[in-house]
Amino acid sequence: MSLNTEFPALLQKRIKVDTANIEMGMFIAQLDRSWLETPFVERGFVVSKQDEVALLRKFCTHVYVDVERSSLSQKKILKAHKRSGSLSDPFTKTFIGRRRQARSAGKLRGFLNFLRKLKPAGRANAEDQRAGLGSSVSTRHEAPQAAAAFGLACEHVREILADVKKGRRIDIDLLQGAVDPMIDSVLRNPDALAWYGALRKREEGALSFSMTTAIWALILGRHLGFERHRLTVLAMGGLLLDIGNVRIPRTIGMKKGPLNEDEHDMMRMHVEYGVDIVKKSSAFGDDVIDMVRYHHERFDGSGYPNGLAGTDIPVYGRISGVIDCYDAIISAKPYRGPKCAYDAVRELNQLAGTKFQPEVIEQFVQALGMFPTGSLVELNTGEVALVIAQNRERRLRPNLLMILDENKQPAQSNNILALAKVPDTGDSRKARWVVGGYDVGTFDIDPKDYFFGLKGNA
Repeated sequence: MSLNTEFPALLQKRIKVDTANIEMGMFIAQLDRSWLETPFVERGFVVSKQDEVALLRKFCTHVYVDVERSSLSQKKILKAHKRSGSLSDPFTKTFIGRRRQARSAGKLRGFLNFLRKLKPAGRANAEDQRAGLGSSVSTRHEAPQAAAAFGLACEHVREILADVKKGRRIDIDLLQGAVDPMIDSVLRNPDALAWYGALRKREEGALSFSMTTAIWALILGRHLGFERHRLTVLAMGGLLLDIGNVRIPRTIGMKKGPLNEDEHDMMRMHVEYGVDIVKKSSAFGDDVIDMVRYHHERFDGSGYPNGLAGTDIPVYGRISGVIDCYDAIISAKPYRGPKCAYDAVRELNQLAGTKFQPEVIEQFVQALGMFPTGSLVELNTGEVALVIAQNRERRLRPNLLMILDENKQPAQSNNILALAKVPDTGDSRKARWVVGGYDVGTFDIDPKDYFFGLKGNA
């Protein structure tokens, strides 16, 4: 009996396979849970790496394989299903699923097309080409420039804040001087400034919020291929998101306990204050103002100050909302400690479709990585490492700087491990994959001790 005779609608349906029987070449079209409950950025993909198999087995009991889109033969997929021992109908009708998938893909295409329209037509410049081709220099070589850019920006932002507190307008020249070196650094290598920004977040206090939101915005803009003037908008908007806080009483902003209703209302006023401060300077266009005005609006309409929903929120407001939320999650607050970057990314994925537009979350996570640069992670072996560079082709296999051995003792040598170059299955003693993350500072590890000591091609 032929395969099509046994299952005549095979090419129009999906087949259920236990994750224990997943094979390379299967197109994973659906999980047994929401995609948002897993680390996967793409919703639907062909299994091509062992780390993808390991993650599917970790988070799921079974999946649904699209036979038509798989490179694995139909016969082998059917055998995998039979090995699963399922007595239920192995197929799920895909008309609704495919319609949803097509609608989702259409939204993503529409969103990306809209972003591309923000770039003026014409030949791409050298910066855009670098953005598309990856880093032009190593993290090691960019580290000093990234640190210098961050330090200069801090000095300028401090001066700007001091002026604003005195009732003066924002000095646009100072702000431009703050963002230009940051843009240059991110265009050369986004990992260096991401790492340095993450580690300095522990030292700069409230100032770090504006610095790092600008960094995340630039990394996203670089990923999307924005030209320099658009990157300038993102960086300036990121630096100014919470400038309205200068008018909030310090007793409220630094309160260690929960805020009462009146205090919440006062804190929310920082948006209105921020817009007022930015608009007093005629140097800013609508896009920067949109980032400040709408960074607390939410896709489901639950945000403030206007309760806007969906695409009623301007695109720069949707972007600023995501970067502000991510930065808040990884930041220490008077009433709670910070979360590690890995957990923050997972939390953002869970908010996609409710608080934030899924396409914005998807692009942001792709830009930042599932294990953001500068984060502290634990491997399957128990070893602890720092993420020092992203792998743009294999998001789950970044470059690591080994810090602690499997017994949580200092590693004999701080070797750089490129996860993409070692096995990603438990069948090998050399296999390595990330199983979780830690807050920076755990085990008394200070990433700054390693930032300028990188060797090799990291």
